Amino acid sequence: MPDISTAGPDGTRLVLDLALTLRHDGNGGVADDLHTPQGLTTWVRDHAAELPLDTGYSADEEDLRQVCAVRAAVRTLFAHAVRPGEPSPADARRLLPVAD
Repeated sequence: MPDISTAGPDGTRLVLDLALTLRHDGNGGVADDLHTPQGLTTWVRDHAAELPLDTGYSADEEDLRQVCAVRAAVRTLFAHAVRPGEPSPADARRLLPVAD
């Protein structure tokens, strides 16, 4: 899996884009662009200019698990920074405890 910590000048935009792969779907549910390894492959390839990767990259279940764990941590930090209290009910079950 590519190292996203080195992407872009400081990786900020890439991290935000990763966090936004999980969002409200407009119908009371949640859309997850990384629901499958193919979803992760598509996202990584869409961000190829920002990532040091082989052009033939294809995600597997372990890549997906690791990236989703990073995404959960990032979203938890963002949620805590925006609202230091309890997270919204729509996202609460997907967020890690802040201490983690």
